[in-house]
This record gives sequence, C-alpha cells and structure tokens, in this order.
Amino acid sequence: MSKKNSRAWFTCPQWQTLVACHYPNDDAAADALHTSPKVLAKLRSETPVAKSTLLKALRRSKPKHLGSVAASTLIVDIRRR
Repeated sequence: MSKKNSRAWFTCPQWQTLVACHYPNDDAAADALHTSPKVLAKLRSETPVAKSTLLKALRRSKPKHLGSVAASTLIVDIRRR
C-alpha cells in the first residue's frame, strides 16, 4: 500500500451541505475549487482522504461557502470515532 493511502483517515461529514450543494456536479466544483473531480467525489461520499487534501479543498471553498467556520473544525479523524 502506498504512503498516500495509509494517510487517508480524514473526512468531512458536512461537505454535502456546505460545499457540494452550491455546484451542479463534481466537475463544476472541481473547476471552482481547483482540485480533482475524483477527490470531490470521495469527499461527497465521505470516503477518507489525506488531511492535507481535505484542508486544501476546504480552504479554497472557505471564502465562498464556509463563512466564519474554521476548516479544521470540520475535519473528522475516522480512527477516533
């Protein structure tokens, strides 16, 4: 298993309500947030991704959709559920 896959323990349960509802599909969101549609599909389905990837997507969407919510408070470490 690659190192990248072994770090994939983080998810954002609020992704669907905070960000995904503003875009018609993952391709439109990927263009707006400058990330891969595959990563956005994983976030939408609550599949764990690397923390850096999740933070990057949340920070890019913050000015538009998150308001005053800190991106780090939206991240859930699935190892500690």
